[in-house]
Amino acid sequence: MRRSARWQVACVLALTAVIVPLGAAVASPIRAPHAAAPMVCKKVSADGRELSCTVALPAGVKVRSANVRVLLPAGYARSKRAYPVVLVLHGVGDDETAWTNPARGDLARLTASCGAIFVMPDGGSGPIAGWYSDWVDGSFQYETFHTSVLPAAIDATFRTPGPGRRAVAGMSMGGFGALSYTARHRGLFSAAASYSGFVDSMFASPASGEFYDAGGQNPLYSLGTPSLRVWGPQRTAAQEWRAHNPYDQSAALADVALYLTSGTGAPGGPQGDDAAKAANYSTEAYVGHLNDRFATRLNELGVAFTDARYAGGYHDWRYWRAAFTDSLRVLMPPLGAASRGCGS
Repeated sequence: MRRSARWQVACVLALTAVIVPLGAAVASPIRAPHAAAPMVCKKVSADGRELSCTVALPAGVKVRSANVRVLLPAGYARSKRAYPVVLVLHGVGDDETAWTNPARGDLARLTASCGAIFVMPDGGSGPIAGWYSDWVDGSFQYETFHTSVLPAAIDATFRTPGPGRRAVAGMSMGGFGALSYTARHRGLFSAAASYSGFVDSMFASPASGEFYDAGGQNPLYSLGTPSLRVWGPQRTAAQEWRAHNPYDQSAALADVALYLTSGTGAPGGPQGDDAAKAANYSTEAYVGHLNDRFATRLNELGVAFTDARYAGGYHDWRYWRAAFTDSLRVLMPPLGAASRGCGS
């Protein structure tokens, strides 16, 4: 048995004391832009694989940054092939460079043998962590940017097969985004992966909504949790929260290759420990509980998924790098890309 009463206590403690940022399908109202201009890109690595690109934003779409990191497959410049696309999303304390930072995601190394284009957009952080949504107060349109504007810009810039051969993955808040986008935009992604994802924003509602709002707006140190500006007050806008919540949209994931992983927030995890990161263990205990609830819900609905949850572990890049590498065996085959050797 993975859980006992102590995990319920850990979850309550995490809600009140955590100091590390967390990182029926509803039809989306999002409309595609009239035209997509190619991204403006420049090389940032000696081998030419890593690019820093800027997306032209259509009127009415505002995000913190339209900058995007792109990793091309080795030999892209010499090849005439079209390559599938994997969108990789970050958490509340990061930006578009987190996944390619060697000290964090180290994705250039992990994808050196992968036959796909990996795209990492910005999703906001701290008090304006975007939660991969169009905010109800009109401040930001992250969902429109990532699911409509960006895919069109990618297809206009690179050789891609277009719709049907895309996957999405993310950690913490990015795990929420990967699953929420997949559920809300049926057919946009054929595979999705969540690493320690915040998969149930309505757990402990409505008290959790008040905590999230206070944590997100904290002027001294924002937890990056969703303030009421994102989906409205949890007490009165529950329908909006549930429309974006992976747990409530579980049934919409039935036809997708799905990968789910998280830890239990205890010492002894498969990637080792770090005594200096005590708060990260509390965060993972809470997130792990959300993932256990989510996995139970998927099983109840008969939604197939690759269950890569593990005992122990904490909320940190050491675990997400390992999870990303393992998830390639699920993400790549639906794209028509070989997973063997990819991520090694």
